[in-house]
Amino acid sequence: MSSNTLAACVDKIIEFAPRWQPTSEKSNDEDWNDEEEEEEEDGDKEDDKEKRANDESTIRTYHVLPPLYSATGKPLNTATSTSVTIDLSRIKLKDLYHSNNDRIGSLSRLLCLGLFELRRKHQLNQTTSGIYLTKQEMRAFKSKEIFSIRKVFITPSTIQYEGPHFEEACAVIRYFSKFQDCFLRVSFRDEDYRKLKDINNSMDILFKHIKSLITDGLNICDRKYKFLAFSTSQLREHSCWMFHQQHTNNISCETIREWMGDFQNIHPVAKMAARLGQSFSTTIKGKELSKESYIEIDDVTSPIDRKVLYTDGIGIIASWFADELSKQMNFDSTPSAFQIRFAGYKGMVCVSLEDKIANDSKIRVAFRPSMKKFDSDNCSIDIVRSSDFSLSYLNRQIILLLSSRHISDSVFHHFQDEMLEKLMSINTNAERAIETLWKFNGNTGGNGTHKMMIEYLSRFQLNTEPFVQQLLFHFQAFQLKQLRTKARILIENGCVLLGVTDESRTLKREQVFIQIYRSDINETKIIQGPVIVTRNPCLHPGDIRRYEAVDNLQLHKLKNVIVFPMDGPRSMTAELAGGDLDGDTFWISWDSRLIFTENYTAFCYSDQARQANESTSNTSKQSYTIADVCRFFVEYMKADNLGIIATWHLALADLYGVEYEECMRLAAMHSIAVDFVKTGNRPPSLTKDLQPNTYPHFMEKKDKPYHVSTSILGQLYDEVKKFKINYNQNKNPNKKPFPYRALIIDGYLSYIDDARILKEEYDRELRRIMRHYGLHRESEIISGYITKFMSKQYAKQGKLFELRNEIANTIRSLRNKYIQLFWQEFYQLCMKNEDIEPQIWQEITQKLSWHNQLVLADFYETHSIYVEQKASAWFYVTYKEELNNDGNMTNQQNRLYSFAWLVYPVLFHIYDHHHNDDNISFEIRHKKRNKNRRRQGHRRGRKNRRKN
Repeated sequence: MSSNTLAACVDKIIEFAPRWQPTSEKSNDEDWNDEEEEEEEDGDKEDDKEKRANDESTIRTYHVLPPLYSATGKPLNTATSTSVTIDLSRIKLKDLYHSNNDRIGSLSRLLCLGLFELRRKHQLNQTTSGIYLTKQEMRAFKSKEIFSIRKVFITPSTIQYEGPHFEEACAVIRYFSKFQDCFLRVSFRDEDYRKLKDINNSMDILFKHIKSLITDGLNICDRKYKFLAFSTSQLREHSCWMFHQQHTNNISCETIREWMGDFQNIHPVAKMAARLGQSFSTTIKGKELSKESYIEIDDVTSPIDRKVLYTDGIGIIASWFADELSKQMNFDSTPSAFQIRFAGYKGMVCVSLEDKIANDSKIRVAFRPSMKKFDSDNCSIDIVRSSDFSLSYLNRQIILLLSSRHISDSVFHHFQDEMLEKLMSINTNAERAIETLWKFNGNTGGNGTHKMMIEYLSRFQLNTEPFVQQLLFHFQAFQLKQLRTKARILIENGCVLLGVTDESRTLKREQVFIQIYRSDINETKIIQGPVIVTRNPCLHPGDIRRYEAVDNLQLHKLKNVIVFPMDGPRSMTAELAGGDLDGDTFWISWDSRLIFTENYTAFCYSDQARQANESTSNTSKQSYTIADVCRFFVEYMKADNLGIIATWHLALADLYGVEYEECMRLAAMHSIAVDFVKTGNRPPSLTKDLQPNTYPHFMEKKDKPYHVSTSILGQLYDEVKKFKINYNQNKNPNKKPFPYRALIIDGYLSYIDDARILKEEYDRELRRIMRHYGLHRESEIISGYITKFMSKQYAKQGKLFELRNEIANTIRSLRNKYIQLFWQEFYQLCMKNEDIEPQIWQEITQKLSWHNQLVLADFYETHSIYVEQKASAWFYVTYKEELNNDGNMTNQQNRLYSFAWLVYPVLFHIYDHHHNDDNISFEIRHKKRNKNRRRQGHRRGRKNRRKN
């Protein structure tokens, strides 16, 4: 069963729990059934009856129970519970199990009883793969872009099982969706859930055990999971995919890998492993391409050195086909570039300039040899991501590089002071809060909560309503923590963009073309003048470069990408921390205060890559097997020192600068360590002469000797530490009350029962997600502004960015599911109206999102009053206590509020059109409800009669 189903079972068990609380109860894990009793001797039966009579007299006496709560936090009324005269061992399971030979314990009986009750009330469904899901989960389960995955964390002493959890799909899971319950994600961790480190010889035994698990398989109950593959990001997190072959089908790890492609002639083994993982990238399914609809064109090389590629990892897509893909992806506009996966190809495709792919051509995409990684028959072009505008932030590495280029400390202080001023003003002034939220990705920031908060504040200002105040608090707390721990300072005159190449070949060396489009403010701007560009991570002083941004008429078609020239002795992207064009993003700023005068000599990453290729050339004729891939997985875990290299570099660079000899050595080692996953070349071992004696205090290494840093990073850290924020700011008496009653309209009671049921189920699912990730605050998980994970396995995870994306996808799926549930009823009503042109619900849901719900207002115009009443009911069940206490704030410790705001556009529409009725008391509205409900019933009856 799923975790949410388990939570539903627990709620059912708690409903019956007060009936099973005797003062004395014997522990009995043996099953009891009538058939065994009938086989006993007559004398034994009489003794047994007498014994049971005594037991029943005892069982009828009950303790005074403490308050009980369901998984949704709803208190249960135990006073009305009817006592039962049997204990747990006597629950009959004949209706639950087909076999009379099953013998199970008390906990299993309770779970079976919960399942039985859910199934009896038609609240539970079973998938073809045997997983029990609630009805609402089933709707999400049917999505081709969501799949259910089980996870396992293996430490030296324990195995922790998790899931199944819903996640975004990849090509493999999407194709083998019928067997998704057979996939398992396995992560290897130390006891504190940090990544394992090869610190001494005693670790050899542990790594030998891990190798045996990977090679021989993992046994869980009656299943045996065998190694399948791992993606590059999973390898860096010491994780992999495993698969269980069922006896009822012929799907195995071997057949899955055969479907993925041909990996026989790929060398070395690290590259083979990376190619295996290519099909496990999270993607959105695009369109199938026939062999006649794509071609392969030559890579463009440097005239000076034919081994230098200007087009490494990038191809071309026809403009009209890009429009088709964008429409299918439900994008508001067509991006200029897509990161893709297709039939063994990976990388970027950029919208074709007019002379590359003719508009009347049947060719949709032109790939290049540098994009081809292996042969495959999977001809669906799937989208990893598309080009878009992203905000630009400084970090510790970039600050150190800019400082080495003689940028004054006062410049960084000024940027941080500006950001701190914005953050600290959001709780005192609504206009400043709106301005700040716009600066931080107004349309998409905070998992979409910024747009909602901006519209909220423009209507209600700052007030005592708890949910939005908590969202503002966690936005503020998160940004302050990012400043303290990462020096993550917003740069308004900057952005982060995907890189593409200049197919027109009109840009010169050291020139770039940048045209940004911000949909949130509907502004297009071509950047001209000096800019600085780098790519994270950046440790070498030559990794940040000054270029000249120019206007170029032939490139005006390209937006939200940085266009690099096909000119010069080597690719400019390779100078930027060894970047290429297969999906790398580049950090850009045109703020004059950050522009330095002279570039440092770039590190020759291409030479380093050639040396790596030469070192593996002697294995080019060797044939590798999955056993070799398993062996490489363990070797990588043992040799993985990427994080240590970056930590040592930061500590030494803070003291001596990035041009310090040991820092330069560490920067070179870091580059090798980054490429280890592809080349198989282990980075050099770290030696004592590279290890810092002490660490700067801003690194917060509490278990290490430290020194107080006086560098720019230490100064910025100390400045942020002075700022304190108060979570109890909602209790500020100067804030005006929230007009709760303005969002309650006549007729809401028609939907109140349905609203209560849906809120309980939504709250249950949300609490399950919060428990899973170890989060206590609703506003944290809704906004993604998570300051601390309480769950060990996530608190110590290195890739917090990927973890936050995973949580954001989970919350987005949950949100979309209940938004669709809200609107589906009105869709069905509209389809009965002959005057409305029929539309397919699936097409509507593709367009439906949290923010654009009122775009469908025309479609639902005939039922607009019912839409408002239903939204009002959702608001009422969420804020019932405030409404019944004249807006006074009650205990908010365990309450959840986000359910009401799932339909915030409708609530704001109600306020905009009905808030003039605020003077009508809630009591008068309450008295009118029965009359209005009768009127609505008559209207609906007349409408149905007309249709009939």
